[in-house]
Amino acid sequence: MRRMTKIAATCLMSGLWAQQTLVPPDTADLAITIYNDNRAFVHEIRHVPVKAGKQRLVYPNVPPSVIPASVIPDFSGVGVTLYSQNYVYDLITLPSMLKKSVGKTIHYRPGKSESLREGTLLGDTPPIPVQDAKTGRIVMLQKPSQVVFDGVPAGMITRPSLVWNIEAQNEGNLTVDLQYLSTGIRWKSDYVLDLHPRNRTLDLVGWITVDNRSGVDYPDARITCLAGEVHMARPKRGIVMTMAAPMRKMAAPQVKEEAFSAYHIYKIPFRETIRNKEQKQIRFLEKKGIGYDEFGKAVIHSFQRQGEITLRFVDTVRFQNSTSNHLGVPLPAGIVRMYGKDSDGNPHFVGESRIENTPVDENVSLQLGTLFDVTGTKKTTKYVSRERYLDVESTYTLHNRGKTPRTLKIEERVPTYGGTIHFKTSCAGPCSVRKLTAFVREFTIRLKGGESYSFTSEFEVIR
Repeated sequence: MRRMTKIAATCLMSGLWAQQTLVPPDTADLAITIYNDNRAFVHEIRHVPVKAGKQRLVYPNVPPSVIPASVIPDFSGVGVTLYSQNYVYDLITLPSMLKKSVGKTIHYRPGKSESLREGTLLGDTPPIPVQDAKTGRIVMLQKPSQVVFDGVPAGMITRPSLVWNIEAQNEGNLTVDLQYLSTGIRWKSDYVLDLHPRNRTLDLVGWITVDNRSGVDYPDARITCLAGEVHMARPKRGIVMTMAAPMRKMAAPQVKEEAFSAYHIYKIPFRETIRNKEQKQIRFLEKKGIGYDEFGKAVIHSFQRQGEITLRFVDTVRFQNSTSNHLGVPLPAGIVRMYGKDSDGNPHFVGESRIENTPVDENVSLQLGTLFDVTGTKKTTKYVSRERYLDVESTYTLHNRGKTPRTLKIEERVPTYGGTIHFKTSCAGPCSVRKLTAFVREFTIRLKGGESYSFTSEFEVIR
């Protein structure tokens, strides 16, 4: 009696939600905020007419990568009582239909030319056992396609959906305001930089590149990209979820940048459709006439007892991100691809470098590559080491084998973090030195084409 009561109650509850209402996605007003860390915040409003009473409200076209615990629905227009919320992702496939139909009556075809027979499905992996309804015999089917279904098993859907069990107080137009987080979509910055060495200026164009692998399209959406590192709680265990240079386009509405909380956001001033498995680029920055410095840089942090090492100078471009320098815009992290023109005016790719999130009035340094015509050596000419005492002298010899004048910088990092330090150097004339920190000095040497220069650098540490 108790078992019969339980079965009756189950049937009664399933009957409560027999009415099903589909919330069509084509009525949506969609906004999406995209983060750098493979995550997006989706805010969507849809409208649907509902009847009074208990019903299942099916909200299709949510991404398979939705984070169910982040879903926040809000209903208005009609009084609604929300009983439960489900994320249904058991999609219709042959293996899933077989699994759902085990123990149920199906039809099957024993052979290609034979007619359909009725039986009970006993398993879902080949060879698939079926008990024939007439003979009671167990038939083993070699292919899943030999099973014929009379309908879709209960609870299965064609695409991932949110399902709410609700009760509408009366008939009318229901507005569903939905917010959720999803993985599978990200954005990054890509920059194109054109160098003009004659007047020491550059032009900078920035592109927002959105990569959507979330499993769904986002049609006609208002797009905002957030630059910055948003802290996310990580589970203790679980799975951690180049393009060619774009062509120039005609002037378009400018992307609006603004400070937001601890971050910066970039609002696209027009709606765009972001399709699944698509990379979309939107221009957000175009600045011209930015002044820059160019120099070769070598970093020294090794001071051996004896011998000589070869120096390699990295061609570096540096400019200030300020309004006085025709820029002054918060620059989100990204890859900068740099181009220059030869004597005939033909453009060439000259290197690429990465910048981090750079606020206004900070310097940007980009590395192009190793200078071809500049060579140099560092030779140990004195090395004295005793307990609590170290005295090291190095001789630097630099050569500019090309015709173009070069500015070279050597950053010397003393390998000690204690005691009293005394510095000595013969750097003079075309060479100057400045102290960056207590342990770091920077030498700047300006060489004309075909010119060479040598100087000594010595440090004494007393602990």
